[in-house]
Amino acid sequence: MIPLLPRRLAPRLLLALLAAMGAMLLLAVAVAVPALDRQRDRLQAHRLGPAMAALWQEAEGALADGGSADAELATRHITDLHFEIGPLPEAPTAMVRYFFTPAYDGRAPFEVRVLLPRPLLEGRSIDLGAAGGGFDYALAQIATDIADTGLPARATLPLSDGRWLTFASPRYWQARWTPVMRGLAVLVAGAGLVLAAFGLARLLALPLERLAAAVGPEHAGPPQPMAVPAGASAEVAEIAAAIDRGRSALTELLEDRTRMLAAISHDLRTPATRLKLRAEWIEDAGVRDKILADLDEMTVMIAAALDYLKQGAQQEVEQLVAFTSLLQAVCDDYHDLGRPVRLTEAPPLQFDASGTIFGPGDRGARRTLLTFDQARVLRLRCRPDALRRALTNLIDNALKYGGVAEVMVQATSEEVIVDVLDEGPGIPEEEFANVLRPFYRLEQSRNRGTGGTGLGLAIVKSVIDAHGGTLELSNRARAGLRARVVLPRRLEG
Repeated sequence: MIPLLPRRLAPRLLLALLAAMGAMLLLAVAVAVPALDRQRDRLQAHRLGPAMAALWQEAEGALADGGSADAELATRHITDLHFEIGPLPEAPTAMVRYFFTPAYDGRAPFEVRVLLPRPLLEGRSIDLGAAGGGFDYALAQIATDIADTGLPARATLPLSDGRWLTFASPRYWQARWTPVMRGLAVLVAGAGLVLAAFGLARLLALPLERLAAAVGPEHAGPPQPMAVPAGASAEVAEIAAAIDRGRSALTELLEDRTRMLAAISHDLRTPATRLKLRAEWIEDAGVRDKILADLDEMTVMIAAALDYLKQGAQQEVEQLVAFTSLLQAVCDDYHDLGRPVRLTEAPPLQFDASGTIFGPGDRGARRTLLTFDQARVLRLRCRPDALRRALTNLIDNALKYGGVAEVMVQATSEEVIVDVLDEGPGIPEEEFANVLRPFYRLEQSRNRGTGGTGLGLAIVKSVIDAHGGTLELSNRARAGLRARVVLPRRLEG
C-alpha cells in the first residue's frame, strides 16, 4: 500500500482530502438513495388502495348476483398487486385489525386484517365518515401504512360467503430498511469513516513522529546517521538528511573545541609547572605565595573547563550500576574528610496485607503493612563516572554556600529522584536559568574565593541532559536551596 502513495507530502494530503470527500459523498448517497426510494414507494403504494377496493367490490357484486367471485376475478390482473380468495391465512407473528366506523355496506362489524412478521402496527379504526375519500381512501391509507413498516405483509378483506380476499405486493410491501436500521447503518458507516480517517492521518503523521522521536532527548548520545522511516515522504527524507548534516557539523565543532582546549591545557601545564619550580626560588615569601596561588587557580580553571568539555564529548560507556551504592560511595568520601554530608536512602518497599485462599487476612481490622527489612537496591543504567562528578559538584555547592549537605533519594518504577539540600542563602528565582549556563556567576568579581569558575552547575546540567533527565532548582521554605535531579530509570541500553 505504501509504495502506491506519491513521494511528496502535498500530493499525499491532496489524495487524503479527495479520499475523505469521496467517502463522505458515498455515505451521503447511501443515506439519501434509500430514503428517496422509500418515499417514492410510499407514494406508489397509495395507489394500491383503489385497486383493492375495486377488486373487492367486483367479488362482492358477483356473489350478490349468485355468481362466483373466483370466476369474476380470474380474468383480472393488476401490476404490483397479487390477490387470492380463500380462508383467512395464519399470521406469521402479528395481526393488525382496521375497523371501519360506521359499518360499511350494512356490515357490522367490518374489518381489514394486516398480517405482519413483526408487530410494528397497533389496532386502528378508520372513520369512513371522516375519511373524505370513502372506502377507496381508507384502503389507500392501509396500503401506505403497510409500506411504511418495511415488512413483507398481506392485507385481507372479508367476503360475504365467509372467505377472505387476500392481497400482497412483492414490490411495495416488501422487506426494506426501516428508519432505525438506516440510522444504525449511518452510525456504523460514520464510525468506519472516522477510523479510516484516523488511520490515514496516522499513516501520514507516523514518519514525522518517528523522526521527532529519533532526535528527542532520550536518544542523547553520539550522533548516528538517521534512518528514514518506512513510507516517509520526500520532505521527511530531506529533513532527516538536513538533521544529519547539522548533527555532523555540531559533532565536528565539539570535537574541534575539545581538541583545541585539550591542546591549550597541555601547552599551559608545561609552562605552569616551570613557573611553579621557578617561583620556589623567589626569596620574598609573600610574592612567592601569591604567584603559586595564581598558578593553582589557573590549573583548577583549566581542569574545570576540560571536565565540562568531556561531558559534551560523551565518551564514557553506559553501565548498569547499583545507584544507591554509587551515591553512598560519594557521601562516604566526604565523611572520610570530615565534611557534614548526610544521606537519606529510599524507604523500604511496603505492601498492604490482604487475605488469600490460604489465609483470612485482616478484614474489618486495622490496616496492616508488610515491610521489607533490607534496603532498596536501585539499579540504573548510566555513565557512572560522569554521574559521580555531577553529584559531587552539587554536594560541593551545598557545602560551599550552606555549610552542610543533605542528600535524599527516592524512586518509582519509572524514575530516580535525588535531592541535594543546603542551608545557605539560596538563589533568586530569576537567576535559576542563568546559573546553569557555563561561566555564569552570581558574584561578578570573578574571584574564585567568592564564586568559583562558574562551571559547576553547567557540568551537572550537561551530565543530566546526557542521561535524558532534568535538573530543577528551587528555594526551600525556610532557608537554603534544593537541587533536584530526576533520572529516567532505564535498565536496558
